[in-house]
Amino acid sequence: MINADKVLSEVQLSRFLKRLQNEKAKSLLAIQASSKPLPKETRVAMDYFLFTLIANTGLRISEALKLTWDDIHEDFLIVRAEISKNGKKGSVYFGKKSRALLDELKTTKPILMKTSTDYLFSVNDRVATRCYMHSRFKFWIKQTELPATLSIHSLRHTYGTLCLDRGLSLTFVRDNLRHSNISITSQYLHLTQANRDKVKDLF
Repeated sequence: MINADKVLSEVQLSRFLKRLQNEKAKSLLAIQASSKPLPKETRVAMDYFLFTLIANTGLRISEALKLTWDDIHEDFLIVRAEISKNGKKGSVYFGKKSRALLDELKTTKPILMKTSTDYLFSVNDRVATRCYMHSRFKFWIKQTELPATLSIHSLRHTYGTLCLDRGLSLTFVRDNLRHSNISITSQYLHLTQANRDKVKDLF
């Protein structure tokens, strides 16, 4: 069972992403004003793109880190079998916000670094490890003063919960999260805001 302390509320998620967006903007200004590479600022900007995409798609961190530009299509992305947890190819549908985010990433990367690979989230030809990105997530959680119990996977849990809260079907959410069984997806039902509001009225 997924516990409530592993999921961000809409307010918490908004605060987390807004902080990342603001810090990204500052970093881009610093990079554009500098005549030399600024690794710290580049990392901040890439954190914004990576964590925001995970929040918008429910991708696992290992899947997101290995995405290439060939995996990205107009309104969906492909999770290749070799990077999928279950070893099966899958697709994840996304909307206008994610499309705009991906377009921004593509135009921003040449500003952030001189060289790049086909991987969306490579930095100077290298892709960060899952462990390192977990530490980066914890850094931002602390900066945003959110509960220490949260992890990168909390973004995936939050995505699933918000999808159901906003009326997407259980089967669609199952397919987009690529769960092997719908019973896994149904765990998010008890965490929706609608159910939390109902229990407040009842008791």
